[in-house]
Amino acid sequence: MIDLENASLREAEQAAYAAGDTLKAKLLARIMDLEDELARVKYAAADDSLTAWESDHGPASEYVDFFFDCFRLLDNKYQVPLITSETDKQIIFDAIARGEGS
Repeated sequence: MIDLENASLREAEQAAYAAGDTLKAKLLARIMDLEDELARVKYAAADDSLTAWESDHGPASEYVDFFFDCFRLLDNKYQVPLITSETDKQIIFDAIARGEGS
């Protein structure tokens, strides 16, 4: 008989099949499947695009704050800037490229 306290799940599953305990073997196989799925989910959560982007560019919140500050500054110089407007965003990008405001 295998010492299940010190055996890996794979060894315990094989021992259960060898002993004819198919229910235990199937449950152990399911536990291994769930552990694999948990590992995949943890890996995917750690590898999200925002985390990857922030590691290259810094905190996204700083960019959000910067853009809102830009829109507040444009409020008195430019008619109704909108955060959702591609044109308004391009005006900010162009001003940054020209070095305005620095």
